[in-house]
Parts: sequence; C-alpha cells; structure tokens
Amino acid sequence: MSCRVNWAMIAGRKQMPTELINGDRRVARRYEFQSQIQFQYADERGRMHGGCGVTADLSRSGVRFRVEEDLPVGSYVEARIAWPFKLQNICPLELLVEGPVMRSKAGETVLKLERYELRTCGERSFFERPQQAANWRVA
Repeated sequence: MSCRVNWAMIAGRKQMPTELINGDRRVARRYEFQSQIQFQYADERGRMHGGCGVTADLSRSGVRFRVEEDLPVGSYVEARIAWPFKLQNICPLELLVEGPVMRSKAGETVLKLERYELRTCGERSFFERPQQAANWRVA
C-alpha cells in the first residue's frame, strides 16, 4: 500500500495566523474600548451596591473595567456601558450587560457576559413619539 501525498492541497492550505500561535489564545477576540460604565450588584445580605468606572476592553464573552474598589468575585452584576455612537445620529445608546464577576484585583474587574443588549437611552427613547412644536401643523 502506497501513501500518496497531495502536495497541491498542502501548499494551498492556509497558515494559522501567528497571533494565534504566539499571542492571545482566547476564543473571543478582545477589543480595546474605553467608555463610562455604571454597575450595580447585591451582596450576600441582599443589599444593593453600585458604582462607576471606565471600561478597558470587551469581547462577546466578557468585559474588563477599572473601578476604585474591587467587586466581590462571584457576585452577579448588571452594568450599563455608554455606547460611542447614536442611533440615526439622534438617540444615545447604551450596552446593558449582565454576568458574574470572574476576578477583581488591583482596581480591575473582569465580568463574564451571560446577557447583553444594546438599548436606547437619553431624553427621547426610540419608542416615544417626538413632541410637536406649538407652531407646527400638517398641510
């Protein structure tokens, strides 16, 4: 039995990017992203705590942010991140994320994302009708 090698197939095979071999091996790529974040969580007694900080990076599976005080590992956090773009250049957006704290040390907290949703916010929500001006009428 002879073993024939298909050299054309081997030569045409795509090489793995060197960043996957040498660098970050996470499944979800992280993107550097700095924006304001507000968060809240309940402690073991059920008391609500909140705070704010600045995001460092995010991916589809997690977000890393900087805070003044470390959050308790394992606590379930709901956070709102200011989104840098407006819907139709009018309505501000925010990214609502939820999940447990995976680690929190030296002012950096990593949150595992179990749920995320992009929402409208600000003076006028997407579902509210705009106010009509007093001198405005339909012809």
